[in-house]
Amino acid sequence: MLFSVIAPYLASAAESGAKGGEQPATFSDIQSHWAYKEIMELSAANIVNGFKDGTFKPTGNVTREEFLKMLVELRKLPKESSAVLFNDVKPERWSVPYIAAGLTNGILLLADFPDGFKPSQPITRNEMAVWIVRALQLPPQKEEKLLGNVKDQADIKWNRDLIEAALGTGIIRGNPDGTFKGGNNSTRAEAAVMLVRALHYSPGQTPTTPTSSSDAPRKIVEYKPEVKQSNSTNYSKRDEVTWVINDPNLKLEVGDVFVMPPNDKYFGGIAKKVVSISREKGALVVKTSVPRLREVFSKLDVHAIEAINPKMLVPADPSIQIKMNEVSKLDTSLTLPCFNIAMNNANYEGLVLNARMNFCNLGVIADIGLDIDVDWFDVDLDFYSKLVLTGDITTNVTLKADTGKGDINKPKFIPLTAPFYVPVFTGVFVKGQLYLRIDPKFGASLEIKFEDKFHLEQGFTYSSNKGFQAINKTTNTATLDVNSKVNASLAAGPDFQLTLTLLDIAYAGIELYPGIRADFIEQEPCDAISVSAFLKLDVIAGYDVWVADGKISKTLVNLDYLLFKDEINCAPPQPPNNLNAKLIGVNVQFGKFGEGILDRTDVELRWDTVSGATSYNVKRSDAPGGPFKAKRSNLKGTTYTDTTASKGNTYYYQVTAGNENGEGAPSRILPVTVVDMPPQPPVNLTAVRSGGTAILNWDKIGGFITYNVKRAEGSSNTYETIASNINESTFTDTAASILKGYSYIVTALDRGGESEISNKAYVTKGVVIDITPVTPQVPIEVLLMPAPDNFIAEPHSGKVVLSWNAVNTASGYNVKRSNATDGTYVTIGSKVSDTTFTDTTVENGKTYYYKVTALNNIGNESKDSLIKEAKPVSPIDLKDIIVIPIDPVITVNPLFVPTPGNFNASTDINSGKVILSWNAVEGATGYNVMRSGAANGTYEAIGSKVSGTTFTDSTAAIGTTNYYKITAVNNKGAESKATPIKSATRSSGIR
Repeated sequence: MLFSVIAPYLASAAESGAKGGEQPATFSDIQSHWAYKEIMELSAANIVNGFKDGTFKPTGNVTREEFLKMLVELRKLPKESSAVLFNDVKPERWSVPYIAAGLTNGILLLADFPDGFKPSQPITRNEMAVWIVRALQLPPQKEEKLLGNVKDQADIKWNRDLIEAALGTGIIRGNPDGTFKGGNNSTRAEAAVMLVRALHYSPGQTPTTPTSSSDAPRKIVEYKPEVKQSNSTNYSKRDEVTWVINDPNLKLEVGDVFVMPPNDKYFGGIAKKVVSISREKGALVVKTSVPRLREVFSKLDVHAIEAINPKMLVPADPSIQIKMNEVSKLDTSLTLPCFNIAMNNANYEGLVLNARMNFCNLGVIADIGLDIDVDWFDVDLDFYSKLVLTGDITTNVTLKADTGKGDINKPKFIPLTAPFYVPVFTGVFVKGQLYLRIDPKFGASLEIKFEDKFHLEQGFTYSSNKGFQAINKTTNTATLDVNSKVNASLAAGPDFQLTLTLLDIAYAGIELYPGIRADFIEQEPCDAISVSAFLKLDVIAGYDVWVADGKISKTLVNLDYLLFKDEINCAPPQPPNNLNAKLIGVNVQFGKFGEGILDRTDVELRWDTVSGATSYNVKRSDAPGGPFKAKRSNLKGTTYTDTTASKGNTYYYQVTAGNENGEGAPSRILPVTVVDMPPQPPVNLTAVRSGGTAILNWDKIGGFITYNVKRAEGSSNTYETIASNINESTFTDTAASILKGYSYIVTALDRGGESEISNKAYVTKGVVIDITPVTPQVPIEVLLMPAPDNFIAEPHSGKVVLSWNAVNTASGYNVKRSNATDGTYVTIGSKVSDTTFTDTTVENGKTYYYKVTALNNIGNESKDSLIKEAKPVSPIDLKDIIVIPIDPVITVNPLFVPTPGNFNASTDINSGKVILSWNAVEGATGYNVMRSGAANGTYEAIGSKVSGTTFTDSTAAIGTTNYYKITAVNNKGAESKATPIKSATRSSGIR
């Protein structure tokens, strides 16, 4: 295995160095590089080399052949073969032995390079991961435990199992933003680090860091080799672009980028680009511009968790006290002394306040970086930053308004501290200042006491590729006491203003305002008070980098949580509106024999619902001016019936509404005079047919009551009284014809008049079914018959031909006509014995409507058939038509052939076959017979040029209904219109 082969080799290299043998090379450009240790370890093993100028060029790209050489040297693989099957690799190329070793030992596969090996092409991270796994002979990993969490894993199309294995070793890892970026090229420094990890890898070893970003501190800052760095802190700013620098060792030229370390005034140091240079008294006077990040840094990845130490905080003025107290016991990643900021009787523009603000575990998480990927045709850049404020804050404030100052409605920022600076790394710092923010809105006396407690973990991340993402893990609790008589609103809380700055080139900042808001509104019926916790986060970011620049500001979080809402100073409900009354006659009979009578008039009161009312009180007086006495209290509904009113008297009513705040004012006074009223209408009326009679029943009302019974035919609403002054609650209508339906209503009468009508009750027409003759010799006919079906109206010139199917037991038919579909129909054919009828009393061009009923031998008539319409057509006079043949030898056929009439289709009882018949047509030489399985289906000819006027269908399926039509043809081939469609069903016949 690799680890057992490499260890002796490194040990021997170290031993030779100790004995004064060949020493590892020293490189001039990696002394402060983050990969210095790994580069020197591989140099000692003669796995990597530098350049002739003494540099290593850690940010340079690694080609495929260079990385393959490193792997082969790392594995100590034999290099005897020169068999390279790639067409783009010449035999004399220096890397041929290493490419051959890669192919022989399975690091390279020919299938991976269908277009050639391209040895000088920069190697990608995907290729490095795959080659390392093959070199270590690690098994592929099908289960994607790590790759599945990589944000851009969808971009990895090939060898996913090998890349999963590489991630599992920790030899190659993801980026801080959670991506893998497998298509990116690798630098020489990154390749060295991966090879050292491979060198020390043992089977079963778990990754030392996760593949996604974490909160582990890291501070990687690598300046470009051409950047001039000074160690002097003796520099100052003359104007916006001019700097005076005292450093005799600093050599600058126009176009140079230089970096100065932090001093007492410039906490993060500066990075500038030279525009012009002069000297004054031995000092450099440099006019500058702001460089772009890509001109300063080769690599930038700064992540830190820094405490805001109370010692760095200076009160904004002498009235503010900052004191440290006990260490916080909260379970957080930071454990710092708590500190308290106090304000006593401070007066700020009309606000007098006492405040105590306690801060524990206060700190910032700061992250700023630059990731640039450059290939031959494109530049992929991502500037990112992160700033999070953490801590636990308790605020106690007592605030009073000074009414002598008028309306107070402007936000007030009360500085609590002077600006302070939190160093993160050379050139990177957080500038902050702490305020107490008050947002008032009132114009009179107000006193508010509140306490709120916040656990803060609030901030954002910003990426030039993905924009802003909020980090919001803040919790809040609050208590409040308000003393006010007018409308007022007040919000208060600490206001943090923090900016993360990188050498004045890039910055990211927040203004965080967590607090509580109290609102007091004077209104009807109750004054309202509400308390909300709020959190507002405004963010800014600016950057000036190699290929992009920008300034962005945004309100990222603006949340409001209602903590509680209450109503105070509530008034009783308003008076009820729309009080009205209705008189109701009551008649009740008591006892088994009706020996007791109750005859009275009740007063039913109604009114509108009152908002906020929980109950109502009804009061009555005998005089308009009172006194009013309660008839009923604590009513939950909006109706009440007074059953104690006496006929002949006038009463005066009023209603009040009440709730937990008391009883409201009374409604208007309503006078009501009590008189005799008609009885209540009968209820539960039922009607049951019994042959030619209808039996009615309803509930008895009681008292000196009689009843009227009324009847209407069918669906008519014209009722006629058929019985008056009935004493009982039942009635039998003996005149209810079995051939008609009826509806019934009943009313009640007494000395007060006639009541409203009862509910309606219905009986339908009678039906006689399964009647058995008393004497077999006396036939009994069925009273009701079906209406004729398949009714057809066919228009002709000067006539309309009607036809229909026969109705069993019918002795004749009535034909009716109207000029409108819903008009009055007149019988134009009475007791017609046939199933056809020709109406010759029509006018051409006018539309008529027809229907047919069937009659039996005792005069009973069926329901109407369907209504059919027909419009007779004007005849075509052949004398008026001039036909000019195209060729005199071509005979012109007649224009039309008449349609066969009296077409019928029936089933022969004996054979079961379908027999068709029709009238002969003058001039016809034959007839075409057509059949379909549906009336509106596709018809096929089953008889062509039939010579007679009958046709027997013996091919139809037994038990299936078929549809038929006939046309006539003449000797010239002209064909008439089809007859009306007829249907028939073939049967088995009599066997």
